[in-house]
Amino acid sequence: MAPPRKILVVDDDPATLILMRAALLRAGFDVQTAVDGEDALHKFHQHPSDIVLLDVDMPGRNGHEICATLRAEVGELLPIVMVTGMDDVESVERAYHAGATDFIAKPINWALLGHRVRYLCRGFQNLLDLQTAEARNAAILEAVPDPLFELDIDGRFISYHSPRTELLGAPAEAFLGKTVPEILPPAAAQICLSALKSAHENGLSTGEQIELQLPHGQSWFELSISRKATDSKEKPHFIVLSRDITERQLSEQRIRQLAYFDTLTGLPNRQSFLERVEREISRARQNGRKLGVLFMDLDGFKNINDTMGHGAGDVILQSVAERLRQGLRPSDSLSRPSATEADAGFARLGGDEFTALILDIERPEDALIIAHRIRELMRQPFLLDRREIAVTTSIGIALYPNDGEDAIALLKHADTAMYHAKDQGRDNCQFYSASLTQQAVQRMTLQNNLRLALDPGEFHLLYQPQIDLQQGRMLAAEALIRWTHPEQGLIPPLEFIPLAEENGLIVPIGNWVLRTACADAVQWQRAGHRVQVGVNLSPMQFRDPNLVDAILETLSQTRLTPDLLELEVTESAVMEASGIATLQALRQAGVKVALDDFGTGYSSMSYLRNMPLNTLKVDRSFVMALPGEDKDRAIVRAILSLAKSLDFSVTAEGVETLEQAQTLKAMACNALQGYYFSKPVPAADISALLSRSWPID
Repeated sequence: MAPPRKILVVDDDPATLILMRAALLRAGFDVQTAVDGEDALHKFHQHPSDIVLLDVDMPGRNGHEICATLRAEVGELLPIVMVTGMDDVESVERAYHAGATDFIAKPINWALLGHRVRYLCRGFQNLLDLQTAEARNAAILEAVPDPLFELDIDGRFISYHSPRTELLGAPAEAFLGKTVPEILPPAAAQICLSALKSAHENGLSTGEQIELQLPHGQSWFELSISRKATDSKEKPHFIVLSRDITERQLSEQRIRQLAYFDTLTGLPNRQSFLERVEREISRARQNGRKLGVLFMDLDGFKNINDTMGHGAGDVILQSVAERLRQGLRPSDSLSRPSATEADAGFARLGGDEFTALILDIERPEDALIIAHRIRELMRQPFLLDRREIAVTTSIGIALYPNDGEDAIALLKHADTAMYHAKDQGRDNCQFYSASLTQQAVQRMTLQNNLRLALDPGEFHLLYQPQIDLQQGRMLAAEALIRWTHPEQGLIPPLEFIPLAEENGLIVPIGNWVLRTACADAVQWQRAGHRVQVGVNLSPMQFRDPNLVDAILETLSQTRLTPDLLELEVTESAVMEASGIATLQALRQAGVKVALDDFGTGYSSMSYLRNMPLNTLKVDRSFVMALPGEDKDRAIVRAILSLAKSLDFSVTAEGVETLEQAQTLKAMACNALQGYYFSKPVPAADISALLSRSWPID
């Protein structure tokens, strides 16, 4: 049970003092009395009271003065009640100015006095409780080290508490009245507004994180948002605690660094690499792509440790890692590793073993090219204490899906291939499949030789005649490129043309063919033979915006008239957006155009009708079927009929027998080309063929 409230009653009238004391004692209060102002102050100092009843008119210091003194000493909460006459309005006003809490008018209703004082004590207790609650809340707020905001449903800042101003990007006062999008970056603002919406719907939202660039550096905050109780007519308000989790984030990054990255080199470790390979295998499986895993081991590294010490070996390993980072471009799918998932192209497995992941490869030699570049990087000496240290590497290559369908299998097989590279004399690269190594090396060697073939004149042209069926005589010749390698001999076009198209060499090679063919045609013309020459254009050449100018310049330099040049293009090339415009420009210049391998592409009738062509060349696959069955002849007859209706000339390729020639003549084909008439011959032999005739009866 709580002790009774202490009341100090001050009055210079003994009778009033006795009656007031008796009434308050009956009401359960602990009462002490004083006969004047000085006595009141003395007793209050000795035994502080919970409430003071002061008579206004007293000898010496009156009630107003004592009230002002007590108020100055104990503060605003102590209830001080002035006792004055009912008509003494002036005293009441003075009492309030002196700091009185309330007043009681004389004559006093003794029966109600106790109740009146009890209500005043209850109000006093409420104020004390409120003060205690406010103090507790203030202590709690002071103990919270993070910014605390009040926002409305629109994301507008209403109030704030921020004991650490360095956690704010601007003075806290600048937040008030502004909305979240006006204060925070777009990404962080979006997260905050989304969390507000969630708190509005569910009453609470926790766990959302935002990242901010503050003056002292990058910081991360975790938001805890609760809906505040408000009047139903007001906008919803929310309390937002923005907890600083920067240290936690940095700790997690450090833990991840230790778990997934090699402490010596900073490269991803084995676990990180295997997880990355598994993810990339999953993507490659979905997209039908291939990828490669390289396993690298430094040759003779043990000797460095044994002779120079492990400290020197660690420096070499760090230098190797940095050289790998710097030496290959991001386009190789091997970008600089860091503590992010996206950059895990290289890894150190331990010791002097490194790995690399190569994404989206199309051919095995793509992986081999990267491996050779790494090998060349390692061949460059490392500088250690002003000494040059020579290091080479043996590299094994495994491909997905050929050599394994999971990360463990690929790494194991790449390791096996690396040991094979060691057995082959070190400082070389080997595929898990020995035959694949040989094929890739041959293809890469061929590509390197192809780059050099133009200068020493390893290319030459042969020409295959095209025979006019009406006259049985030669009317044109198609230029066909050949490559005679000084060591490998004659290399078929089917081997080197696709390779030239892949690496962009087809453009300079095509330009050489065009110049040479035009020059040969001029020589025939000077010898008295006006012969049209046909030159094939690759799709890559046809996409060149400078094609028309280059052709016209070649004609001008060689002095060949445009009507003696026929350019052969494929359906796939002319179907592109700029194809028709290029054909029109060539036709306007007087150059003839033939659509090569007709029937094997995807030309629609509407496109074919608008193409500015001279000739359709029927693909050899249709000619080979002749004389064949009715369906085979019907297909060729349909092509010839279509060409006639569009006013195109038709040349049939691949004619190898008299029966094929006779069948095509009966169908009113214009010209024939094939081994039945002549194999491709050098330019010097064309004059002899021009004097021949090929009657087809």
